[in-house]
Parts: sequence; C-alpha cells; structure tokens
Amino acid sequence: MTAPRKRTRRKLVKKKPDYVLTAIPDDTFGAAADPVPAKSPEAPPLTADERFEHLLDNPDLYAAAHALPGPGLVGRPAHHPPIVYLIFLCAISLFGSARATACHLQRPLWWDLVRAGIRRHMGEEIADGLLALGPSRGQWNYFFHKKLKPVFEEVRDISRDLWIQQALDHGMMSETGTRTSRSYPARHQVIHADATVACPPSSQQHRETVDKVTGEIRRHRVDPDAGNTVEGGGARVYGNKFLSAAVRLADTPHSRVILGIESIRHKSAKRDPQRKDEGTAFVSLAKHILSRAPGLRAITYDNAIRGVHRAPLIADGLVVFTTQHSGLAPESLHRYEDGPCRHDLYVVEGRVCLRRMAVDGATRYSPLPVEELECREGKRTRFYHRLTIPCAVKKHTTRVRVDETPEDREIDPSTKRQRFNRTEHLRQVPPDTHAGRRLKGFRQDSESQHSRFDQSYPHKRVPAYGAHAALLIYIGYAWLSNSVARAKITQTLAA
Repeated sequence: MTAPRKRTRRKLVKKKPDYVLTAIPDDTFGAAADPVPAKSPEAPPLTADERFEHLLDNPDLYAAAHALPGPGLVGRPAHHPPIVYLIFLCAISLFGSARATACHLQRPLWWDLVRAGIRRHMGEEIADGLLALGPSRGQWNYFFHKKLKPVFEEVRDISRDLWIQQALDHGMMSETGTRTSRSYPARHQVIHADATVACPPSSQQHRETVDKVTGEIRRHRVDPDAGNTVEGGGARVYGNKFLSAAVRLADTPHSRVILGIESIRHKSAKRDPQRKDEGTAFVSLAKHILSRAPGLRAITYDNAIRGVHRAPLIADGLVVFTTQHSGLAPESLHRYEDGPCRHDLYVVEGRVCLRRMAVDGATRYSPLPVEELECREGKRTRFYHRLTIPCAVKKHTTRVRVDETPEDREIDPSTKRQRFNRTEHLRQVPPDTHAGRRLKGFRQDSESQHSRFDQSYPHKRVPAYGAHAALLIYIGYAWLSNSVARAKITQTLAA
C-alpha cells in the first residue's frame, strides 16, 4: 500500500499590473525628500520584581476585582479573596505558567509583596485575613475553571473600560488645543490594532492517534476551539485568534496601554457562530473606544480590514489607515469638465489619478497632488481630497469624497452589487506617501506587543486550553503591561 501523496500548497504569484503609474507628487502627504522620522529611545530593561511591584501598585487592578465572583453558598469554601486570584492570573505572564506562579507565591519573598499591596489598596481587614502562603496550583485551577471562566465577559469588559480611562488619564486620545493635521495626527491620538494567533499548550489536533508500526493507540488533549489560520506571510498557524488595540505616547518607552482584547472567529461561521469575524470585532471595539475617547483621530491596521469595515469608522470621524490590497484594478471615478477641458479621473493604488494613453499604447496614470485632506463634521463626517489637476489651458482645483457616499451604497441592477466601493479603492491617506509610511510604522508596535506576549510563555504556547481561557491569560498579560506603563508614565511626569 503506497502512502498518500502530500499535498503542497501552491505559491501565489503576484500578477504585474498592465498599466504604468508615474511618480508620486509632493503634496500635503509629504515629499520624497522629507527626512525619515527619528527612532524612539530604547526602552530600558525591567526585572521581574519591578514588573510585579508595578502590578501590585496599580489601583485599577483592585477595582477590577469587583467583577469577580465572591464566596458562594455551596461548594468548596474559598481559601483566598478574588483579588488574590486576579493577581495570580496576571502573574502567569510574568512567571510563564500557573505551576511556576504557584511556586513563587508559596514563597514569603513574593507573597509578602502581595499582602503589602492588598493592605495599601484594600485595607487592613482583608490583608490580615490572608493566609500565610499564596494559592496552591489546585486552588488556582478550581477558581479558574469554576469561578473565573464563567464570568470572562465581565472581566473583559471592566478591564477594557479601566484601560481606556487609564489612557485618558495619561493624556492619550485627548483633544489638543492647537489645530492638528488629519494627515499627520499626533502619536497619542492614533490607535494601532492587529490580530494574532495564540498557540495552545499542545499542537495535537486529534484526540487519538495510532502508531502505524506497533498499533498503539495514543490519546491526546486537544484544544476544543483551536484551528488553522493563514497569517499574512502565508504561513499556517494552529491556535486561537485574538484581536487587540493599543495606544502609546511618542518618544516615551514603556508607555503602551492596551485598550481592549477580544476573541475572534477563525473558523467558518457555521462551526463557530458565537464569535465575530476579525473585521466586525475590530469595528465594534473601535466604536466603543471612540465613544469614551472623542479625541481619537486615527487607527492603523493591516490589510485584513476592507472597505466595508473602514466606511463606518470614517463616518464617525476617524482616519483609518491600512495598506493597499494587491490586485485591485484601476477604477473609473468620473470625467472632470471645465469649459473646453476634459479629464478622465481614475482611482489607482489608493489615490486619484489622471489617465493618459501613451503613443506606445500603454495606459499611464498620473497621481494628482492633494492640497489638503479636508474634514467636515456633521451627523456623518465627510472627508475630501482637495486636488489640483494640471492642464495646458489652466490649473484646475476640485474636491473628491474619500468617504462612502449614498450613491456608492446604491445597488447596481445589472451586477446586483454596490455601485462603487469607494473606501476600498480610495484611501484618506495614500499608503505610498510619507504620511502613509509614518502611520504604517505605528502599526508595527502591535507586532512588538504580540511578540512580547508569545515570549512570555515556554515554547511560545499560552498555558490554557480553550478560547475563553486563553483570552483570560491575555487579559492578565495586558494588566501586567498596563501596570508597567502606568508606573513609568507617572515617573516621567514627576521628573
């Protein structure tokens, strides 16, 4: 019997465009000669005890403990108050696993720090009622599965609101007294967001496997929610998918504040109807943040976000920056007419271009310089590109909407589709510009955050099975990270 042939994944070959795009002009989005922004100062290293002390000094952590269930009337009596288990959850990202966390908190060196923190923030009575040693692994497992996982939504929501308020207290996402450019928003007014796949403790996808030589049946523990996901580079990753959004101050190390975390769907809607897809979850999270932080100006994401997701956020007054999808053909916009002048305007690679036919038969698109990204607020915020059209007769000036219009949303009776997906083809800030590259650089901070999250655990595997359990582990990591940001920003402002 021959072994089945291994299926190889076909490599996607990018098709070269059959048109020529001329040089990008110097305009409001920058010039080719603009200097590269200077790198931010390197973040100084922090020891484990420093991070743990910053966690215990965070007053919001003790406020979040009110979302945890207290002692019940039935079942095993609680050995520790809920705040102890919340601290335990956050410390897993510091020590790498629940086993290591229990070992550390069983030592007076670390447990005394916990008792002192609870004494400062919750009073003498609760501190005096604590046991001489911290929770054992068995006590943690009981609370985690019986108490914490059933209320993961409450923990997620109260944590998210406290984190948003922390960012506002630090001056992030706040209104500024001076008029700022929509093309170049301040660093603290821009949210960077992305999704990541967290690998479970085991990579096994089958509960039983059979050794082909000996016939031995082996049983494995399998994550019930994990699945295969194709990441941006084309690599297949097995795990649970999570979305996070964060903001930080410019030129201030350790200032990143994670604003929200959500478990998102990575399987088909039929197999996983409870969770939202990445784009829908991102829009919901961004709208919630904007409702509490009206000073937010822009959001940067990767190209997993499409025009249908950008449109409602643009209507709320945000600049939504993503890189351009490859393979989008030039789209006809309209013909500009002014007296004897006729100019065919097209949308190519995220911006308005002038189409010309060369003598050699090639189609050439010349990007038009944008004088200003205009914003007109109202019930639905409208954005415009104020363009200059070069002409042998005279220079023309026109405005083009870069948000979704009512005419765009109409259904074409011939194709049964939306007439023009404007927010998919036309970008507020074109990617291949100085302003676009600046915003794209902000998004790289999400990669750093996810990398740091993965490296917090042995073999880069989150020590929890199931999407809800892994989400709680990520929330604990965010509490630890935000506690460090609170302490460092406070020290910077006091200096």
